[in-house]
Amino acid sequence: MMELYGLIAKFSFLPTDGEHQQEYFVPSLLRSPPSGLYEMKPSNCDPCPLYLHFPDGFVPHGLFAQLLSRCIDWCCGCGPERAPDLYQNGARFFIGKQPIFDLVLIRRKRFIKIILRRNPQTSALSTTDSATKAREVRVFLEDTLKVMSRKLSWLRNLRYKLCVACTHCLECPDQCSRRRSVRCADNDDLCLIPLLPVEEQLICPMNFGEEPVKICGVEKWLLVDEKEVKNFSTFHKQELH
Repeated sequence: MMELYGLIAKFSFLPTDGEHQQEYFVPSLLRSPPSGLYEMKPSNCDPCPLYLHFPDGFVPHGLFAQLLSRCIDWCCGCGPERAPDLYQNGARFFIGKQPIFDLVLIRRKRFIKIILRRNPQTSALSTTDSATKAREVRVFLEDTLKVMSRKLSWLRNLRYKLCVACTHCLECPDQCSRRRSVRCADNDDLCLIPLLPVEEQLICPMNFGEEPVKICGVEKWLLVDEKEVKNFSTFHKQELH
């Protein structure tokens, strides 16, 4: 019953010694993350950070713990050799047997930051592999939030947007009309731009010049077509339900 409602999460993994192990986590009782987790960044070959932005101004109470519980369950199906690093406001999941990818989630006041990066200790992967995994993670998150809003009464009116950080405001914070007295790169003061389809340009609403914003790695999150969405959603159906 506790697993069903996301109060505890069972993580199964197979370490290098070959002995199958299981651990149970209680997301609501996790300790604060170390500073190193906040400093993790993707490389130039990885997707740019993705943000689950909540327009009401705050991450709904209990949502992050529920999301961690479902991420734990999902990552079990990716054949990990080690358990995730879980904290009260952050987590690091290891995807693949080597592991191949690190999936990092960091909760702030009004958004959840998502970083997907290739593990530097693994062999080099093609850009296609990285993009495919990024889109798979995106569909998993969107499908998971839909299920949570349908099954959890306090999240029934859940509203969110997938966004990326405006590189123009990060590089030139003094020119950002949203916050002239505070650097936009600080914590919850990031200037976020909604993620748009492939054919549309990203425009910062705070840049009066209306020049398109170029963000390295944003294309890896973008879904190619409806068929791809259906394929990923079908793949995740068992984990979500």
